Amino acid sequence: MAEVVANGVRFHVQHLSDGDPTVVFLHGLVVDNSSSWYYTVANPVARQAEVVLYDLRGHGLSERPPTGYTVAEQVDDLFAILDALGIDRPVHLVGNSFGGVLALAAAVHRPERVAGLVLAEAHVAVEGWREQMVGTLEFAGLFLDHDDVQGWLDAVGGRKGKRLARNSDILLHKTSLVDDLAESPAFGQAELNGVECPVLIVCGEHSDVRDWAERLVTVLPSCELHLYDGCSHLVVLEAPADLREDLLEWFERMRVGDVPERRAIGPDGTVTGPDAGRDRITHALPGTSRALAGRPPWYPEDAPWPPVGGKLPDGWQEVMDEFARSRGLDAAPVIPDHRDVASGC
Repeated sequence: MAEVVANGVRFHVQHLSDGDPTVVFLHGLVVDNSSSWYYTVANPVARQAEVVLYDLRGHGLSERPPTGYTVAEQVDDLFAILDALGIDRPVHLVGNSFGGVLALAAAVHRPERVAGLVLAEAHVAVEGWREQMVGTLEFAGLFLDHDDVQGWLDAVGGRKGKRLARNSDILLHKTSLVDDLAESPAFGQAELNGVECPVLIVCGEHSDVRDWAERLVTVLPSCELHLYDGCSHLVVLEAPADLREDLLEWFERMRVGDVPERRAIGPDGTVTGPDAGRDRITHALPGTSRALAGRPPWYPEDAPWPPVGGKLPDGWQEVMDEFARSRGLDAAPVIPDHRDVASGC
């Protein structure tokens, strides 16, 4: 455990082991931190590789500066931390959710420093992504202020839940996070086609980012997608044993050069090569996967839990609109349909 100062910000960093290859774990946004990787798959991977994980700026035990949250700035943070640790060889990046955005951005803009990617439930910064992400974060900021939600967090999370909600509220309302992400440019298809390194995508069967994942596997030249049956967007928590086995097998494949066969993708999107990408999709066995427990008491009884495809239950937008009006707003933020965003790949 160590503190590393990079780009003028103090980061909480854990350098678990030495070895080959080097694997860097990147966590998700706002309610996540590096502990989600530490307590699931990072330590098993550290038995056969050099592993680094850290809290993104503003998250966990890292410093929370008021600005500096664009995708580009956070990619700069990543490589500044690696430089401070003396790691200059290409690394494998494992990104969960928003961490996948950073991992993919690193491969696009700093390809000489990226050996491979594992995108777990990754968002994809294509056209329309910013609008969806900003809408989601603004909705979350309002959602955390709802009395029923506060009561539920107190009941199921205790002090830890309240601390997480408080830190999330500060990050959403006291920093430039939302505005910075709104200004982060989207990837074009040519940039995605140009990602040269091997990529493994893992995604839940019922995840709200499944459309992105299935589109990406046809866009990235050297890519595989593993779908986890019965899981939602929280694969890291719902199926840690399955994910661990997938990662250990993947890094062993990378070590011996067993990478997905490359394909050529023309400027018009035409794919030539061993396949068109769709048969690169495999369904992982359920194994130890489990549905997320703990349906909140305010969640509609006739709606599936967890939400199928990440969609809010019928009528919930209206509930939040009414709550927004009680806070002096015209309506709650609207989250664009993720399927419209996925078409931008």
